[in-house]
Parts: sequence; C-alpha cells; structure tokens
Amino acid sequence: MRRFAPLLLTATLVPGVLGDPDVTRLKLRAQVTVSTGHVTLGDVLSFADGGADLAEKLGDEPALVQPLAAGKSFVTHEQILRRLEELGVNLARVLVSGASVCEVTFQKSAPPPPSAADMPADAPLRETGTKPAGARTLADVLRDHVNAEIRALGGTAELQFERAGQEFLQLTTPPWEFIVTSSGAEKLGLREFRVVIRREGQVQRTAEVSAHVRIARQVVVARRPLSIGNSVRADDVGLESRVFDDTGKLGLAEIERVIGQQVKRFVPAGELVQPDTLKAIDLVQRSRPVTVLGAGGPVEVRLSGVALDSGTYGDSVRVRLGESPRGQQLLRGVVTAVGTVRIAEGTP
Repeated sequence: MRRFAPLLLTATLVPGVLGDPDVTRLKLRAQVTVSTGHVTLGDVLSFADGGADLAEKLGDEPALVQPLAAGKSFVTHEQILRRLEELGVNLARVLVSGASVCEVTFQKSAPPPPSAADMPADAPLRETGTKPAGARTLADVLRDHVNAEIRALGGTAELQFERAGQEFLQLTTPPWEFIVTSSGAEKLGLREFRVVIRREGQVQRTAEVSAHVRIARQVVVARRPLSIGNSVRADDVGLESRVFDDTGKLGLAEIERVIGQQVKRFVPAGELVQPDTLKAIDLVQRSRPVTVLGAGGPVEVRLSGVALDSGTYGDSVRVRLGESPRGQQLLRGVVTAVGTVRIAEGTP
C-alpha cells in the first residue's frame, strides 16, 4: 500500500474555496455501490473544488482496511478522517463535508438474467447480446441532458465522469430506459445526476452519477493588445474556441458587442474580452444616418434610415425611413453594430 509524506501532500494541494486558499474540500457520498470486496476512497469521496491531485494519489486506496462482506456496510465520517491521516494527509489542509455516514452496497458480479422481469432488485445491470443499431449509452444520454440545459450559453458540454456510477455508463437505450434529473442552479463544475434505470417498464435501479461539466464555446479574444481609451475596431478582435467550468467567466460570444466600444481596462493579445473591460459607447447617434436591416428571412433587406434615438449595443431605438413627409415610416429596432439597427419581426 502506498504511503505519502504529509509535506508532499500539503505542497501539492490545489487551492480550495470558502475564503481559505490552502484548504481542499472533499465530500463524503451518502450511498455507493461497489462490485469488489474493497471500497476505495474514490468510491466514497467526491474530490471536488481542487481535489484532483488527491484523487490521483489516493483514489485507489481502500477506504477501510478490512474487506466488506456481501450486502450493505457503512463508512463513517470519522473513519474517513482516520484513514486519510493514516495515508499521510495533513487534515489541517483538508475539509471533509457531505454525509456523516456513507452506505456501501457490495454486489458480486453475476451473469445477466434472461429478462428484466426475472432480475433480482439488487442484481448488477449488464448489457446482453449485440448492441442495437442507433443505441445510445447512458453517458450519451447524460451529455444530451446537459447540452439541453446549457443551450442558452451557446456552447457544447464536455463531461468527465467520476468513479461513482461508472458501472452504469455503458448501459444502452434500448433495451434500458433512463430518466435523468439534476438539481442546483449552477450548470458547470462538479454536478450530480439522479438516474432511474428501467427495463420493460420496470424500475431496476436508481443510480447517482457525478461528472465535472465544462463548456466549449466561441468567445471574443483580443488579436492585438487593447489599450485603455481606444475604441475597439473589427480587426482588433476575433473568435476562438475556449473551454470553461465557471458561468461567471464565459466572456462575450458576439464580436458585434465589442466593436466601437471604448477600452477601460488593458487587454493583452490572446486574452478574453470580458464585459467589464469595455465602456459602453453609443453605436447609433440621434439624427445620424443608420443602416436598417430587415427582420430576417432567406433574403436580408438593407435600407437607409435616420436614427431618432441614440443607443449602444442591444438598445431599442426608433428609426425613420424615407425622406419625403408622405413616404416617411417610423419603426423601432435593436442596435446590433456601429450605425446598424435590426428591425424586430412584427414591429410596426
């Protein structure tokens, strides 16, 4: 069994949260299911908030020295602290939260039964026969679930699954059916999903699956240094694909939002252009000519008009079309770029 010096572990901890950059947070799960006689720290603990280094070093270490008997057993918070201390972890640098007791179900591997109707409630779930054409795994279903949740953020989800629930990820639909639910307002970072697994209309298992969720999306970056006081030009910025695990740091996805804005904080080349680095400047000036775009469709209509209001990106302004009194038309649209207003569909 591996042993790690306290000094080494303390030095390699990743900064935690809650105001103390030297504390790493771990979470004891309430329930887990294992298929071997030994339950590991990676089975019962969630290595969240900077615990990746500890997960790599200690994830395969037994949570208990004694092997488990078939059936149910329990691992307490105190046992985990004692075990971490035995392995050389400096407990002054680690906070273990979550459940006070983790219920561990030990299930021996067994051949799959011929049908779901004959399957015991505590039998392990396994695939049978050849995977049907077009079948999707539970991992695929979870990715689709997260992508639907983050659609408004304008990117694609990347999921890195934790050890808990791994045995279910390769089950496919059909023949299995999955009902996925999740809670919490935060859509990125470490998340837990509750999966009800059914077959032939019968519930076979309820599983907890954890995953680190990130999003890959196109964002605005500086192609050259942006100096304070200058206005952003079209060739100053561009779009690049970046990966994020925090919705508060996603940056901007539309180049039109930054063109013409004034720089209020220096942005080095290659860095994201965040909203707080720019000062909003009116992109449309009252009584000045503007380009008026139609409300969409297969053919884009572009007309010349005059702005009756000033506004920055996203503002609603009035515009006048036509020069002669009889031919004039007043419309309302949204500022989308320098000197450009798009008329909303259905706007009179």
